Amino acid sequence: MKRNVGIATFMCLLAVCASVFAASTANVSVTAIVPSSLDLTATIRSAPPGGDPFGPGSADAASINFGTLTFDTTNHIWVADKYFTVFLIASTSGRAYTLQQTNNGVVATGGGDLNTNLIMTPDYQTNDQLAGVPQGLMPAGDSLGARTLSFGTNKVIYNGNSGLSRIARAYFGLATGEPGEPTGALPITTNKPSGTYNGTVTFSVVLK
Repeated sequence: MKRNVGIATFMCLLAVCASVFAASTANVSVTAIVPSSLDLTATIRSAPPGGDPFGPGSADAASINFGTLTFDTTNHIWVADKYFTVFLIASTSGRAYTLQQTNNGVVATGGGDLNTNLIMTPDYQTNDQLAGVPQGLMPAGDSLGARTLSFGTNKVIYNGNSGLSRIARAYFGLATGEPGEPTGALPITTNKPSGTYNGTVTFSVVLK
């Protein structure tokens, strides 16, 4: 009998201990509203031909202004002493998007245009920094547009199919006749009417 009582008492003590350490919960709701965004920022830098946008001779720029061109006596064409890089960042709340540009013409008041002379080249660099951190490899599914004449509507710079914000580059330079330039690109020769040529390149982010 004593042995049976001892076992019963031990089982009772276990039950009491289990009750002391049993968990209880209290639920507290958490709410935060992340606003929907659709935003595009653009910054511009100039650099010498073949130079890095942040290398020697580079500088911040407010516009794509080639200034007065210089005559290349070897190739008999007008050339610029700089090219321009436009850095584009889209914020779309994680939605797939396309970065694109439209150029309706860079023209002179006295006649003539640069429709076949201005080239746009898309690019992506892993070391470009977002919030001080290199952006890394292009997200899976994203892609660059093709090198092309800037003149035209909705020329693709970057396809952000992942919806992630990334820095895309668009280089702008004048054609020189070198291999690899897009079909239809022509250097500026002495046949081009003299004058000041003006126009606007419009960048946009469009949801897919």
